[in-house]
Amino acid sequence: MSETVKAKTFWVWTDKAEAKNPARSRSGEPIWEDKRYEAPQWMIDQGLIQDAGDVDKEGQMSIFDLMG
Repeated sequence: MSETVKAKTFWVWTDKAEAKNPARSRSGEPIWEDKRYEAPQWMIDQGLIQDAGDVDKEGQMSIFDLMG
């Protein structure tokens, strides 16, 4: 089993992931449900996912901005 990393918020796809597989991965959108909060380290190492809290939202508000 590969090492997993827990997200501060949740994992989302990156521009790189979308470029590699535009039919399944949209930049800024949450990754698969079963990996949303704990994802394999290799996905981070390859730049395919990032923590949603680290995404530049360009003025957009998410539901998580309202919670807390």
